Amino acid sequence: MKERYLTILEVSQKQAYIFQSNELKKNILNSAVIAWIMDADYLEEAAKDLELFCREENLVYSGGGHTVLEFPTCEQAVRFTRSFTRTVRKDYPGIDVFAKTVKYTQDKSPAENLKELTKALERKKSERRAVFHQGSFGVERIDTNTLSPILYCTEKEARMPDKEERTDKSLMPEGFRRVYKFEELGGSRDKSNFIAVIHIDGNAMGKRVEKLQQKFHALAWEEYKEKLRKFSQSIDEDFKAAYREMSEYVADNIRSGKLGQLNIAGNRFPVRRVITAGDDICFVTEGRIGLECAAAFIDRLGRRKNSVDGQEYAACAGVAIVHQKYPFYRAYELAEMLCSNAKRLGAELSEDRTGSDLSVMDWHIEFGEIKDTLEKIRADYEDADGKNISGRPYIVRAGQSVIKANPFRDYQKIRMLIQKLQKDESCARGTVKELRNILKQGKDEAEHFIRFHKMNELLKWELGDDLKTLFDAIELIDTFIALDDKEGKI
Repeated sequence: MKERYLTILEVSQKQAYIFQSNELKKNILNSAVIAWIMDADYLEEAAKDLELFCREENLVYSGGGHTVLEFPTCEQAVRFTRSFTRTVRKDYPGIDVFAKTVKYTQDKSPAENLKELTKALERKKSERRAVFHQGSFGVERIDTNTLSPILYCTEKEARMPDKEERTDKSLMPEGFRRVYKFEELGGSRDKSNFIAVIHIDGNAMGKRVEKLQQKFHALAWEEYKEKLRKFSQSIDEDFKAAYREMSEYVADNIRSGKLGQLNIAGNRFPVRRVITAGDDICFVTEGRIGLECAAAFIDRLGRRKNSVDGQEYAACAGVAIVHQKYPFYRAYELAEMLCSNAKRLGAELSEDRTGSDLSVMDWHIEFGEIKDTLEKIRADYEDADGKNISGRPYIVRAGQSVIKANPFRDYQKIRMLIQKLQKDESCARGTVKELRNILKQGKDEAEHFIRFHKMNELLKWELGDDLKTLFDAIELIDTFIALDDKEGKI
């Protein structure tokens, strides 16, 4: 039986590289670069002179933030890795790549071998103390956004790779222009200069891989590899398709005049893709449509099934609504924290405790003060007794039994309430906002306030456990525009 060696490649500190700038164009470009260097076309290009790589023979799969390869000898694996990392360093000096090679053990299953490869990479990452290369000579200009030196930029670093350019264009609705600056998303100083940074992550994907491994445990390496590759490709295609459908949904709302409040100029599109890497998604929007775009993405995704395991998708979203000048990396970190919080609720409410059967969304509107953790942020949402007055996160997609058991966590419920508040002309907007502070004092005070000010829409609203829904809805009253299809749904 022939020998086989497995190699895994992974970009180090991807997020720090992507979000190192506060310029949207640079973030988009950096993300495209990372996607490109993990692509089989680039791997072939990096080793073409030495003829060390052929996708048909050497590519196992690419997904989950890394690429796995196979080689017939350890020497070829090592030579390829050296050539590849040297080429990456020359083309993109700001990127570091981890690589690890292990021998395939014939008496272990394909899944067991891949687990050993991943463990070996994790050990290598934990052992590396530092990486050293010349970062600055002390005479460079300073970037006003990052306060870091502006270093030499290679020709390849300065433009989007052709393949990623084609992908980027394919995810845009026809007739609209891509934006490269936050201020082009449609905000305005007079009404709203917020942007929404959305991070979406697939639920229980690790568990799905484990089930796949168990299902195909007895397969030979070549058959198993093909299943894994198709599974990974289907994830990437399905998540991109959901993004494309969400974009078309927004475009339809623009065409119908629904988004006339946005300051859209020159057919610019108010949604901009930053990361679409498998089940890891990040995009930015004009702040007032961020929640609806995230919910629409999750809804479209949930209608699709993976071509290999036949299962539908669930995902969670974190939406950080911040001012345009807010540090972008911090906004993305906040979106990640919110997504993780949504995942915790999803796991708690799901039948299998993994969140595989429901999708949840959490959000935060940042008005200026930067705090390190979500716990510190949410401390501002406590009443006099120390109880949380916010109802977040909210369920976007789940079975009716889950919605019925948690009616006040239904995203449809809060979006309907926001629209009621926005349309209610019986009460001044400032008085509605004042109610948010009254809600911290309890149900009786809130009911008295509502009756005294004759808030017509809220007088029809039964106050109970949904005080938290009302609290959250009032906060969003100026930072939310509902998107609708022909049936008035997301």
